[in-house]
Amino acid sequence: MKHIKLVASDLDGTLLNKNKEITPRLFDALKKLDELGIYFVPSTGRPFGTVPKAIKELPFLKYVITSNGAAIYDAAEQKNIIENFLTPEAVDAVIKFAKELPVITEYFIEGKAYIAKDIYDDLAPFNLTESHVTYIKNSRTPVEDFWNEMKRNNTVLENINLVFADMELRKETWDRLKALGLASVTAATTKNIEITSLFATKAKALEKLCEVLGFTRENVLAMGDGDNDMPMIEFAGIGVAMANGENHIKEAADIIADDCDDFGAAKILEQIIESKK
Repeated sequence: MKHIKLVASDLDGTLLNKNKEITPRLFDALKKLDELGIYFVPSTGRPFGTVPKAIKELPFLKYVITSNGAAIYDAAEQKNIIENFLTPEAVDAVIKFAKELPVITEYFIEGKAYIAKDIYDDLAPFNLTESHVTYIKNSRTPVEDFWNEMKRNNTVLENINLVFADMELRKETWDRLKALGLASVTAATTKNIEITSLFATKAKALEKLCEVLGFTRENVLAMGDGDNDMPMIEFAGIGVAMANGENHIKEAADIIADDCDDFGAAKILEQIIESKK
């Protein structure tokens, strides 16, 4: 691992434990990475506005890949340095059929997440966990005229997120979106579908960031647990899947780390630090 200059990590289920925490052991490892001059780049499906406070307040944070690669946020400049929006054609096509589905639809603009007010006010039909309901209530902005607002902003959408209660409907919708060929289709969990630009994946964002920093893919270690992490795990010189990750992610990885609740990410970072001695 001596050649690693950048560590890209998913957040939920990877860097963070199931309580969404950065443990003291993990913080210590991240701090030592920074002291060694190694970039730590959170790479998430979340828009920047919903990135956990504990991540935003890391004193050594430089870049964040958000919305599955639709944007790269520069923490020092406090702005996106790269953006890849969905095309208006893709947004309008998703609106046409998503508005008829019994799902939660969200869209992301400039690091903020928006949801229909009637859905926000009544999440009971979607069989969400209590923690998921709390997350939505704390991180989403309710919109009265949701579908018209979404269409009005169809040139600046980073991501569209669909959350399902019916898994058969999710599979049908996934296949339908793939068949359209207008956007990248991925997921962070087994209950959602995330729709971004064809040019927006975590891997493509990492490739752009490597160009900015003068690194090659061999200088990158990427960690993840879900479908939306697959591109960056395949792109990186070293791809790491968490033990709690999906099976096809683990099959694609070079290394399988311990569970996110068993200091899996911290242990990988400690290996990098040890290799630099």
